[in-house]
Amino acid sequence: MTVLKDVNIGLTPKSCLLSLPQPSYRQAYSDRTAWLMATFSELAYVRFNPALPSNVQKLGLNTALKKLIDDSSNINMSAAVFAIESLLWDHEEERKKLVNELNTLNGSRLIQTFSTDIGTQAILVETPHSYVLAFRGTESTSFRDIKTNIKATITKCKSPGNVHEGFHEAFKSVEKELNTTLSSLTKNKPLFITGHSLGGALATIAAKRLKFAFGIAACYTFGSPKVGDKEWISTIKTPIYRVVNAADSVTMLPPNGLAVGIIGVSISFIPWVGSKVKELFLEKFRGYMHAGNMRYLTNCRKGEYEDVQLLYSVSLLFRLKSHLTGKLPYRKFISDHSISIYRKKLEIVALKRNQIF
Repeated sequence: MTVLKDVNIGLTPKSCLLSLPQPSYRQAYSDRTAWLMATFSELAYVRFNPALPSNVQKLGLNTALKKLIDDSSNINMSAAVFAIESLLWDHEEERKKLVNELNTLNGSRLIQTFSTDIGTQAILVETPHSYVLAFRGTESTSFRDIKTNIKATITKCKSPGNVHEGFHEAFKSVEKELNTTLSSLTKNKPLFITGHSLGGALATIAAKRLKFAFGIAACYTFGSPKVGDKEWISTIKTPIYRVVNAADSVTMLPPNGLAVGIIGVSISFIPWVGSKVKELFLEKFRGYMHAGNMRYLTNCRKGEYEDVQLLYSVSLLFRLKSHLTGKLPYRKFISDHSISIYRKKLEIVALKRNQIF
């Protein structure tokens, strides 16, 4: 008996599919890899990029700050100046720190850093077994990052579907340089893509848009917001593993489904223009969905992560219960977004599952 006799597919397309190489480089979820990707995502926050575009500008700012301090007897003004100065850093020293930290990870080495004018940063690393591209997430002191996040209009992408406008523009600013660098790599190693928060959103876009000669193994994101609609997501071939920590509220943004519907109904009651404003709002903001397979890190007391569990799937009701329980104060909405907490919990999970802990 011919098993495929009822399959409605012609010989030519079937032959074409069979002739394509099998994507053996695509890798399943790994606890150890998740921890390592979280570590690289955290290291992407090291400030290897200049605080100001040039030393001349930095010298000018330092001079202006000194004059401001000398001319002011106001204690509050001095405190403000101190706060401004704290936003400056020595990017060359920070880069050395990054190189040293990477070397502790089984001799990983920095290949290149990326930084654009609109505030997109990433690091490309070589490990003994792979290449890793890690995008930096949102920095609370970066106006450009905040602007990227709030530019949440869903817009048409050059590929099928719609994508978050701010994330899309941030990725486009570095896409050409990334492709050029990746095309120069010669070792037969797969590429992993990762990132936290805004970096997770950029990693998702990169997993869809980038091409790599030796294959993209997987994309790991941590605390990532939503990036596109179902049509945009449906064409992603790279495996995406989306890790969510307890009450991390960033993973529920931008709002969709019921939340957008409720807002739309509220807008419709605006006199005279309500119906048209509602249509425009729904057109611009509805349709967001998450990409990839979720892994959920359960709630733990601060600093006490030994009991953490990694769940493969949880319902929305389960997550809402975690948000509303009395044991989970609202301040944890923000603290649970920390990449360091993701890394610490994933380390314990990996140690437990490999019977080391």
